[in-house]
Amino acid sequence: MAARTFARLASAGQGRRLFLLSWVAYAAAYVGRYNYSAVMSAITAEGTLTLSAAGAVSTGYFVCYAAGQILCGILSQKASPFGMIPLGLALSAGCNFGMGVAPAGAMPLLWAANGLFQAMVWPPIVRLFAECMPFEQQDSACVSINSTTPAGTLGAYALSAAALALAGWRMAFWACGVLMLAAAVLWTVGSAPLRRAAGSASAKAAPEGPAARKAEPGAARRMLPALFAAGLVWLVVPAMLHGGLKDGVTSWVPSMIQSNFGASPAFSAAVSMVLPLVNLTGAYLAGWLDHRVFRNEVKTSAALMGLALACLLALPMAVQASLPVSLVLLAATTALMLGVNTMFINVMPVKIGRSSGAAVLSGSLNAITYLGAALATWGIGTAAEGFGWGAVFVLWAVMAGTALAVCLLLARPWGRFVRKCEMERGDLV
Repeated sequence: MAARTFARLASAGQGRRLFLLSWVAYAAAYVGRYNYSAVMSAITAEGTLTLSAAGAVSTGYFVCYAAGQILCGILSQKASPFGMIPLGLALSAGCNFGMGVAPAGAMPLLWAANGLFQAMVWPPIVRLFAECMPFEQQDSACVSINSTTPAGTLGAYALSAAALALAGWRMAFWACGVLMLAAAVLWTVGSAPLRRAAGSASAKAAPEGPAARKAEPGAARRMLPALFAAGLVWLVVPAMLHGGLKDGVTSWVPSMIQSNFGASPAFSAAVSMVLPLVNLTGAYLAGWLDHRVFRNEVKTSAALMGLALACLLALPMAVQASLPVSLVLLAATTALMLGVNTMFINVMPVKIGRSSGAAVLSGSLNAITYLGAALATWGIGTAAEGFGWGAVFVLWAVMAGTALAVCLLLARPWGRFVRKCEMERGDLV
């Protein structure tokens, strides 16, 4: 099946419509992802799953989600992204419905399948942002889409809490499944005018400009080898390490403050709820720095990593003195990592994949990020258990320092690579 490149939407109104539909779809996907975390304690308290079995369910999800990012990144360059997004939401909703009735033995399989189906949502969104979003709206869309994270997380916890109070944890999966089905229907109906407007550049007699003429079926397949040839394969290092810091720090903040400050579980849980809201500031900071100061995504990531390293170096002293200062440093670190994530997963693939291949690159980098998160979550727990939290703080600082060094080394090659891509497409932006 030949790859198709869609025409760029002509008006700002169409761009806003594409962004809003994508926002609803991805926020709904978050609801159908984090609802399991929201009800996991109820499932284990009831005895349906043991703690280890409940953890295995989550592990299966993340492994399949990471693998699915690569597979769906490739698939979304072949199939229509307009169709993949509602299909992924509908299949994920089916898995949620299944969790509402399934016995314990079937839950790992169902939630692993949910991870695979959820991976059908993000790569198509990246492709549509790269190929269809008006140029002047691309940067803001890539940054603002991050607001789906706190919205979806809070939505999952709120909807699950209401369902738990009314009818138990199984109803939480049903309610979230209904929400995702509604989002799939909304996308299908709302995107119909955009699908007609974008059409297929390959089917048009007069494709848009030099960029469209350069969008050959093999462009996506050539992007990753081109990155290797430019010496940018080492971008996998900061991609993996920032994933470990973003999700690893977030996951272990409650345990850290309980262990070091004797905070109550309720207070620790409240901190976990607030972090996604605070983290959003990092995405907007990254967008501002990239657009106004550096105009180089890897250089912007280096600046953010440098600030995070400063926070992590100050953390051991803060832990000895003040809970509020420690929380500020931890929140700043996770916010800065979301800024790096915005550059790697949103902006960089869209910038060099405006004519083809954005979904493949974003899916691959996202998979590497989740691998880093999985390894760091395990490694942080092992280090804390075996050597204490002081060792964890050293580990975090080493991760940030390593990522910073690699970003500094690759900032100039990345800039050259982007300029080369723009010259080849004939659309310097």
